[in-house]
Amino acid sequence: MGNKAITAIQQYNILRHEFPESSGSVRCGTMTWFGEFMPSALSDTYRLKITYTTGKPPKVYIVSPKPLPLAEGAKRLPHTYSYSNGKQQLCLFLPKAGEWNSSMFIATTIVHWAVQWMYYYEIWVTTGKWMGGGHGNWDAEKKDSNDSGTT
Repeated sequence: MGNKAITAIQQYNILRHEFPESSGSVRCGTMTWFGEFMPSALSDTYRLKITYTTGKPPKVYIVSPKPLPLAEGAKRLPHTYSYSNGKQQLCLFLPKAGEWNSSMFIATTIVHWAVQWMYYYEIWVTTGKWMGGGHGNWDAEKKDSNDSGTT
């Protein structure tokens, strides 16, 4: 027997309790939640959107700032789905690998993973190196800087 799924309204209520400054709603069995986060004291503020329907994986988006700047030489954001659609949907876990399931609290998993993504994103923008783990190589391709000046 599997664990019982946490409903959209339960997830929403837990998120609002854990993050009182957040906002959102639950309609037709789907939760939409917004929260603002700074991954470090020197970071920008990011507005996060999470949608969740009971029994399905949550979808996580950075809705502000938009668009997120890319690291020099990068063609797309690391660990995101369909960057070309402009939605900035984060890939925080592999659903088929069982890294997250609907019996887990979004407030203690997904939100923290998203804030970690923001932290590593800021390092990536500066250095071009993705240090946040996961699958694939997300390092930006740096251009050669040949010195064409005379000595």
